[in-house]
Amino acid sequence: MSQPLSLTEKNAELWQNYQTLKAQTPMLFPTEGAAALGISEFELMLASPYSQYIGGQCRAVLKQFERFGQLESIVRNELAVHEKTAAYHNLKLAEKMGLALNVGGLDLRFFMWQWQHMLAVTDTTRPDKPSYSIQFYDGQGAAIDKAYLRELSVENIASWQEMIAEQLQSVDANANANELVLEAQTPLNEWSYKALTDNARQQLQQGWQEMTDVHQFHGLLKKLDIDRASSYQQAPEQMTQQLDISAVEALFAQVRNIECPIMIFVGNSGMVQIQTGTVKTLKRMGDWFNILDKEHNDFTLHLKDKALAQVWCVKRPTKDGIVTCIEGFDRHGVSVFSVFGQRIEGKPELKEWQNIVANVVEGHLYVEAVSQVVMSDAESA
Repeated sequence: MSQPLSLTEKNAELWQNYQTLKAQTPMLFPTEGAAALGISEFELMLASPYSQYIGGQCRAVLKQFERFGQLESIVRNELAVHEKTAAYHNLKLAEKMGLALNVGGLDLRFFMWQWQHMLAVTDTTRPDKPSYSIQFYDGQGAAIDKAYLRELSVENIASWQEMIAEQLQSVDANANANELVLEAQTPLNEWSYKALTDNARQQLQQGWQEMTDVHQFHGLLKKLDIDRASSYQQAPEQMTQQLDISAVEALFAQVRNIECPIMIFVGNSGMVQIQTGTVKTLKRMGDWFNILDKEHNDFTLHLKDKALAQVWCVKRPTKDGIVTCIEGFDRHGVSVFSVFGQRIEGKPELKEWQNIVANVVEGHLYVEAVSQVVMSDAESA
């Protein structure tokens, strides 16, 4: 277990260390800052002079979000940041899972067993740009979601602060409210290929071809105890193709050019956020490839695409025909993002999307894999 964190005293030295790093690298966000300091993001943000720990009753807070109108939800992982401003509608939370089904709006999938801690972060040091957010973390202190109040009426701000005060009361009522212990962070290993036995590979390929819904894929992987990236290398012929990293930028450029509506998925330990619609403004800034569509549809994506370890084109059968996606993985074999053509249940995949993917695959196959095959053939000869 980690060392206890004080909930009553701010770690001013830690926060100052982060500010020093930020002065050297202005775009050092808390996720990267925490990693540079060797701590969890929760620990870093707990040290912020603007934060308050408001307990772990995440469901109670999520259920109140709809009344605040437009919220900006920021869901990210190591290499992707998915930002969407819209209203919380149609929220349904079960014990372990949850969803807010809003195509084109805040379209969310929750893994509720991961939601453990909340911070209210209120920064009014700039009167022209005050910031009010509730930030949710898993048991190891990794950020799951950050929800920012965007309708800043006097009534809305007062109601937001009342909600925070309610949560603080439940924290104060807890006899152990002075400190908190996070779960130990689990170090992630570098991804390594997992080969199936001949029998298991046959099961994978048969199960793959017999799918009638893309959601059946997770069960198939679980049954065979194999990760997604390793399964893609052993899939039925023509169902998967590994692509060069350059495929990502090419994909979004073609989608923009013909105004093809797509679905962009980004997730982490506790949540997946989905944006559905067309894209307009693409811009590269340093290591990040960006979709900057706040004016178009209140959506922004920041993707550290050059740091991706693998990119795949994946086809899966459904009762409505083949469904195709482009998916990227980090060096740990964790899925960073996936992109589908916009889909309507009961209808086949968009032809425009299929044509775009075919063009991207043709122009951006993973060359190194091909050269390795040629080299091994030459050696065997």
